[in-house]
Amino acid sequence: MRKNKIPYRRIMCFVILLVITSIATGILLTIKAWMFLVITVPLLVFSISRLINVYKSVIGRLDFIIRAVRNDDYSFRFTENPDYTENAFVNYSLNEIKTVMDEKKLLMREDEKNFELIMECANIGIMLLMENGNIVHSNSKMLEIFSLHRISHIEHLRNHSEDLVETLKNIKPSEQKSVKYYTEIGETNLVLSCSEIHYKGKDLRVVTVGNINKELDNQEVEVWEKLTRILTHEIMNSLAPITSISNTLIDNINDSEKVGEGLEIIHSTSDRLMQFVNSFRQVTRVPTPQKTPFSLKELIDDAVALIDFGKIKINININPEDTLLYADRSQMSQVIVNLLKNAVESCDNNTDDKDYSVEVQSHLDSEERIHIEVSNNGGKISEEIAENIFTPFFTTKRDGSGIGLALSRQIIRLHGGTIHLSKNTEEKVAFMIIVE
Repeated sequence: MRKNKIPYRRIMCFVILLVITSIATGILLTIKAWMFLVITVPLLVFSISRLINVYKSVIGRLDFIIRAVRNDDYSFRFTENPDYTENAFVNYSLNEIKTVMDEKKLLMREDEKNFELIMECANIGIMLLMENGNIVHSNSKMLEIFSLHRISHIEHLRNHSEDLVETLKNIKPSEQKSVKYYTEIGETNLVLSCSEIHYKGKDLRVVTVGNINKELDNQEVEVWEKLTRILTHEIMNSLAPITSISNTLIDNINDSEKVGEGLEIIHSTSDRLMQFVNSFRQVTRVPTPQKTPFSLKELIDDAVALIDFGKIKINININPEDTLLYADRSQMSQVIVNLLKNAVESCDNNTDDKDYSVEVQSHLDSEERIHIEVSNNGGKISEEIAENIFTPFFTTKRDGSGIGLALSRQIIRLHGGTIHLSKNTEEKVAFMIIVE
């Protein structure tokens, strides 16, 4: 800093000289001492020109810095040696500004590297997406999911899945969507989530892409394991008495009374096994929905009319009241009736004097999807039962088939919707249906 004191004093000298010569010129003009103006006026012009040169030099250097920064060039440095420039003090200040900018740029690069490192460490595909479809950045996991080496625009994915491209175009922050993506390996089920970020002066969408094939496969295996156990149990329970009685009949072939009783037991057991097989067919062979538009309120009213509620109160709230459902009316009626029957039975299982009620309500969400909720206050479902509640042939009822909710889920899936246990407390147990 010491070496910059001399040019700094020079600038101050020019300023002082300008002030003094200005005052002297003014006084000389007042007293009309014209001959002395020959001295003061050149000094005044000299000091003004020198200060103008300093001003132009500073402006020139600032313009140079601005152009260099815009071109991402930080290699410049101005001389600070007063032996070579009269602007050493200014150059020193500009070099200090450059040093601060260098430090800030270094921090920004470190932040970018950390950001990219975090993206690479994530076990899920991540892309930064502009509104025009350009992909600003993507991690290696996303390229792995799409089986690509590089990608710069979402249109590059159209050959594999038009649905995926349209979803990437239209997905909004806080939304989650699922799509199918096709590669040489086969079909991949993807789930997409979106959020918003301001990055490098731009408003971008951060889209995460997850491959849920493995999770779906694991769930499918688990469901089939449960179903196999149930099928094995049911068939063995039916075959065991038939085998036992057959052996007894062989040993007592001449006893007409025992033969008659045995054949009757075999018949009833075989009949029960046939009912079970028919139930299995019913779950696995749901016909394709024949969709037509109809009033949701009329569907609910017709379903309620088929149920004996006894002392249980029934409350219906359809919002808006003129909601139209585009679906297979017969199949949807089967689902609603089944949910209502389960709700009534849940309330009937209680023996206290509490006022029990069943509620049916619906509303539309921001995407015009219809949410239908069937609930009751008959008490919480145990965790073990809740976990298996949609498993085919799982039942806790003495005469139950265990296909009601499983069949309902199949029907809703064929309609492109979902059904799930949305609330399970002592005060409220609710099943939610969501359809387009």
